[in-house]
Amino acid sequence: MIIADTNSFASRLSRDLSSTQSEREKHTRELSSGLKINGSVDDVGAISTQAVHRSELNRLRRVGETLQNGLSYTNSQQAALSIVQKIYGRMSTLATMAMDITKNDQDRLKYDNEFQELREQVLEIDLERFNDQDLFRNTRYKVVDLGGTNWTDARQHAASTDASDPNYHHYMATITSSDEQDEIKRQLEGAIVGQQLWLGGSDAGVEGEWRWVEGPEGEEDNGQGKLFWRGTGLDTGGQLVNGMYENWNKPGNRADEPNQMGNEDALQIIASSEALWNDLPMTNTGPIGYLRESDPSDLNMQRDPHGDSFELQRINFKRFLPSTNIDLKSITNAQDALSRVMDAEDDVSDKLALVGSNASRIASEFEAIQSQVVEKEKTLSRIEDLDVAAAATSLARAEIRMQATTFVFTQANKLFNQRNYVEELLN
Repeated sequence: MIIADTNSFASRLSRDLSSTQSEREKHTRELSSGLKINGSVDDVGAISTQAVHRSELNRLRRVGETLQNGLSYTNSQQAALSIVQKIYGRMSTLATMAMDITKNDQDRLKYDNEFQELREQVLEIDLERFNDQDLFRNTRYKVVDLGGTNWTDARQHAASTDASDPNYHHYMATITSSDEQDEIKRQLEGAIVGQQLWLGGSDAGVEGEWRWVEGPEGEEDNGQGKLFWRGTGLDTGGQLVNGMYENWNKPGNRADEPNQMGNEDALQIIASSEALWNDLPMTNTGPIGYLRESDPSDLNMQRDPHGDSFELQRINFKRFLPSTNIDLKSITNAQDALSRVMDAEDDVSDKLALVGSNASRIASEFEAIQSQVVEKEKTLSRIEDLDVAAAATSLARAEIRMQATTFVFTQANKLFNQRNYVEELLN
């Protein structure tokens, strides 16, 4: 009986000592790390909650970075527009100086030289980019080389490209003004010279009624497209509609285009330096591809980790293309230039206000995200951070229990050894 009690008491002391040792190590580990969860055995429910909140916190931080990038983008727009505003201010000053009746033509020529240089600087700023993103969201043009294609396949290719790009609306180009024609030349820098390319024009609906059937113009007139020309070439009675733009080939030694030979219902650019137009059958595969026009969509800025976003209005501004007739070579021209430059200044001021509105919206969304980040960090802190005072108290208690258990265990061993010795003597 004595032996059984002795073994039971010893086993219980051993278990208490082991349990106290484990508890002591746990509190020591918590105090050294500052965390109350250091392993999967600490708190299974808390670990699961911790993982969910940490993942959400990481997503919030990434959205915050996106918004910061958006703010940098708008700041770059604002800086560029401020420079343009100063340039237009100088151009208006030059125009005012050129209107001075005491100035001679030589003076005005000097003013005009500076005026034209400043205009070129504005055009350069207009094409600036930020991290490979257009700073000012103007329409873009590109030669799409398909190695030879008919008009229908080229149109389908443009539609497929459009469907896969949320940032731009792509379509076969519709050239509706001389300024647009000049902008194409400016952007492509000779890429269309000597190329045959399809355009988004056709008279397939009604013979002789040439319409722009692609892009925004293609949606006009109940979806028939914008009418810009009736009939064949000028020398055979063809004419523009409502002052629209045309660039038909006028060879001189034969009928002007369009000549409607062989059921020619599709519009193309012929291989010329002036990008002149011609009509061809839709099935012709002579053109290498098409001239693509791309209108930018408003920029989407992500506002939360779940994909919700808001739109930033696209920014562009009035500028004077190389083909624009504007100069200071006479008082009359200077008066006209001053009026147009002042309009451009007003437009830039409006766009600066729009940029400021975009920046304010981004800043507001960023502040909201930062508030969510702070709240998530607080939640994680409540889950993860150790109550140092409580842990230190628990550690002290464990230390006392361990010392006490060790002392009892030592004394018990002495008693057991003495008892065993007496029992041996008695036996």
